[in-house]
Amino acid sequence: MSSIDFIEVAGNGNQPVVAMGHVSVEEIVGERPQHGARLRIFISHNRPSVPYSLVTDSLHLVDYVARTNSALREQLARSRWRAQDARLFFRISACDFAHIEPLHVETWRDLELIWSANLNRVLCLAVEGNRWDILKLLDSIHEQEGSDFNDPTPSLPAAPDPHQAAIKFRNELLAKGWPDGKRVAEMAGGSLGKNPAQYAARLRASGALLGVWDAPLRTFRHPDFQFDAHGKVLPEVAQLLKALPGGDDDRGGWRRAFWLYSPHPRLDAESPAQVFKFDAQRVIDVAKREFDGDRNAHW
Repeated sequence: MSSIDFIEVAGNGNQPVVAMGHVSVEEIVGERPQHGARLRIFISHNRPSVPYSLVTDSLHLVDYVARTNSALREQLARSRWRAQDARLFFRISACDFAHIEPLHVETWRDLELIWSANLNRVLCLAVEGNRWDILKLLDSIHEQEGSDFNDPTPSLPAAPDPHQAAIKFRNELLAKGWPDGKRVAEMAGGSLGKNPAQYAARLRASGALLGVWDAPLRTFRHPDFQFDAHGKVLPEVAQLLKALPGGDDDRGGWRRAFWLYSPHPRLDAESPAQVFKFDAQRVIDVAKREFDGDRNAHW
């Protein structure tokens, strides 16, 4: 892949300015973040011109993410962003600007996995600069409301509450009917005894099984990717859990579950849970690469 087109909004005092251009995928990751702040929206590749709809989508997106309650601001507030210049990547649905997904990008090959998606439906946003310059840029864009950055009709919906979005995702995962401790013991074929849930509890305590807390039923559920076709716990699960952050920061298991069941750029946009059953080592390697060093960097 040679190059990709972008629309850029950068700070220029209190007046944000817009530019368009194209850049190679290697340059996107290889170049040092510039001083100051800018937003870059990558919108198409290998085309002689940029579709008008993608340009207007991009300008709508700029206006949307600058809002004081935007999902992007929530993501920046939760990120472990250091003070110096940095570059963060996000994937955003062209049909739903409220859904912003952080992308873990270290090499240009990671980006190629994203470019392989249909960018008429998915936009990629790069946020560059230090935290304070970025927030200043977002504020200056927001203050331009009613100017060229805005299309007054129709108004976009308010950004959703990230906490409610997490609850919705959790409920979707619980609806999969993951086995509780008793069912795990039954699938293992062992003697149930007086307290069959203890079998799964021992596996969780030893780091061989991931459980997530189902608060309404006051029990642990166990994500199904961990079991083979006969209900046995896959031996590679212990290696995966060792590579993932856990302990006191994730007693309920949900942070790990969200990571495991979310699309990942290093797995061809499939979730780690999808890939694990047929290529467990690949998922383990991705987890080690992502979390080694600072094990809480992406929680």
